[in-house]
Amino acid sequence: MKLSKRERHLVDLRKYTFVNNEIESYLLEYSNLPGKRGNIELAFSFADYVEEKYSKDKGQVFTYCLTLISENPHDTQVIGNEEFLPFCAIIALGRIGKIDATKEDEVIEFLKVSAKDGRWRIREAVAMAIQELMDVHPKATIEKLHAWVNEDTYLVHRALVAGVAEPRLMNNRDIARVSLEIHKIILGKIAREPAIRDKDYKVLVKGLCYTLSVIITGIEDEGFAYLEALITTEHPIIKKIVRENKKKNRLKRLNEDKVVELLHKL
Repeated sequence: MKLSKRERHLVDLRKYTFVNNEIESYLLEYSNLPGKRGNIELAFSFADYVEEKYSKDKGQVFTYCLTLISENPHDTQVIGNEEFLPFCAIIALGRIGKIDATKEDEVIEFLKVSAKDGRWRIREAVAMAIQELMDVHPKATIEKLHAWVNEDTYLVHRALVAGVAEPRLMNNRDIARVSLEIHKIILGKIAREPAIRDKDYKVLVKGLCYTLSVIITGIEDEGFAYLEALITTEHPIIKKIVRENKKKNRLKRLNEDKVVELLHKL
């Protein structure tokens, strides 16, 4: 049987250990960076590798992931493809929290810090790590993540909405309902303040311009009702978020007649 790209990378990674920078060299060589698209398959192969090694030496593996991040911090100028190392490590931390419940809280706190990183790839890694965490005990995990709505940090809110807006998670109606509640709280905060030029605010808005449509696929009636209620707002950013979500094909496939009806109300 022909191996997938992710499986082939895992076979290669098994040849190496955490010493002598062997893994770092491999990750950097096949990162596809600098470039438009990093090697996401390799990042998840690394998470698979971490999962295999974790049962043998939890402390070493956890520390190794933290080291990859600390040696490539957000407050230094990243040149070339070094950014890929913390990207992989953050996803791997999500995997560790997924397989080891005793580490979940620590991982969640670390992800909250990483969500504030100025590098968009690192923020994407945080969202992917959140999705890793939610694969096993989604209800318990999302209840913990719900506390992030109390943070007055746009990038933390962006990580939260992007993390919960994963199509495969929307098969669980309870998760979709809590995810919708999270969106309501965050959108409510936006509606109560004027549109601003802050770059982190713009990052959050850009995320909300697609995440709400993902959530609606998991809880159609309540989701469309909320979208319809948002139409009445005069806030320019809320109007933009509503308009962009209505353009998404996922909503048209779900209920094209409803989308057409709502478009007429804009």
